[in-house]
Amino acid sequence: MIKAKPEDFLVEEMANLPLKSRGPHRVYLLRKSGWNTTDLIHYLSRSLSLPLPSFSYGGRKDRHGVTTQFITIQSQADYSRLGKDFVLESRGFMDRPMGPDLITGNAFTITLRNLQDLAPVERNIEEVHKSGFPNFFDDQRFRSYDPARGFFAEKILRRHWNGALQVFLTSAGAEDGKKERARREAIFKDWKNWSACLSHAANPLETKIFTHLVEKPKDFRTALHFLPVEEVSMFFSAFQSHLWNELLRKVIRIKVHETIEVPGVEGSYLFWPKLDEETLSYLRDLEIPTAAAKVEFSDRFTQMLYEEILREKNLQPGRFRTKELRRVYFRSFPRKALLFPDGFTIKAKNEDELHPGRKKITLAFSLPRGAYATMLIKRISLTV
Repeated sequence: MIKAKPEDFLVEEMANLPLKSRGPHRVYLLRKSGWNTTDLIHYLSRSLSLPLPSFSYGGRKDRHGVTTQFITIQSQADYSRLGKDFVLESRGFMDRPMGPDLITGNAFTITLRNLQDLAPVERNIEEVHKSGFPNFFDDQRFRSYDPARGFFAEKILRRHWNGALQVFLTSAGAEDGKKERARREAIFKDWKNWSACLSHAANPLETKIFTHLVEKPKDFRTALHFLPVEEVSMFFSAFQSHLWNELLRKVIRIKVHETIEVPGVEGSYLFWPKLDEETLSYLRDLEIPTAAAKVEFSDRFTQMLYEEILREKNLQPGRFRTKELRRVYFRSFPRKALLFPDGFTIKAKNEDELHPGRKKITLAFSLPRGAYATMLIKRISLTV
């Protein structure tokens, strides 16, 4: 229904940038398609012969659609260029690198296709205008999660170093092909036969880890320290987001009378057709903190549900102090439970040129940083 063509999913990052005429960090507007942010930054680092740490960005945009975002390079040289499926354009300088704190939100223009009837979509849009939609972390957040292996960060919290390393090295990502999945499965089957695992290594990191384990077969703690901070951080965020979703699911099941379930990677997403005034008022004002060693709740009700989740998973709050991986840690931040998209409008309604006899609708709206447009699309696509 979405992303049939790159231009069907347009994302423009909105940021409050303290731009200057000179500074140590040059700011660029990066427009891309067919690249995720991480892969493109690595490509630019190699092609420009610049160290990877000199690049900074605030948000990760995926490869699907046409996305625009800000990045910085710690250099006064101008590296503006037109590349394959991307444009890098200098916009000025800052005294600091780009970071997520500078992002205020994202503006979206999204086209839904292959619709037999536009009436259900329009009805759902009206319901969202009245009752909003739940602010779940969507499937994109869990691309590092393999249901067969579990969450890397959960293994870390349980001090299961061997299991954590195994999850990291054998889990198949959502975008991994058949060959890569087979290679990771081979590592899983040969686990603890470190010489055999070394023969399956496909990159310097795996070679380093398995060479170390050949020499010291049970030294999993040291091996964990070889893992890139950025990737470990993504794995931590995935589990933290899962716990947050679990808490919101509990809140909705208790507070909302009628719900519709949509399957997700790490659990079902719960939507409501409408909310009564009391529930709407509660959810609209509710901010739920993400999991960490110290967490502050706005009400006792959500705190009790959070404590219930930890008991169900046999986890203690103190476990979130990850001393073994000091470079990465769990930081709690509040996230709204319910959202109303800003400027939510229908831009166009037309015949779908890709599906004769069917219709398409183009929507425009903006969401705060960290919210998922795909979650809104799931909501307005119910029963369509």
